[in-house]
Amino acid sequence: MLTAKLAGSYRKAITGTKVFRYVVSGSDADIQAYTEAQGDNLRLDEQTGKPIWFSTRYIADNVSLIITGDNNIVADDTELSKLESLVKQFGVDVAKLVLMQRTPASAE
Repeated sequence: MLTAKLAGSYRKAITGTKVFRYVVSGSDADIQAYTEAQGDNLRLDEQTGKPIWFSTRYIADNVSLIITGDNNIVADDTELSKLESLVKQFGVDVAKLVLMQRTPASAE
């Protein structure tokens, strides 16, 4: 499974678009598939040598990545999509209740 950890962000000089930079990890086979899917767009982290994934959308500090059938790399935003669906169906208050049930209370 491909995962990516947020390693910072920057703004594009010309457009001002915010870009989030993630360092990609995975098995050797996963990294090979990622490298092939990226092709000429592959960029490596200068310090670690690991591949970098860029997105104009912040998903989370740690994300799972998916290689689509046409070799696009996208974040697995299933959890956010489920939350969005709850909000649309039942409103923010119900979505908060559902999230509170999923999140264990912190020990005091």
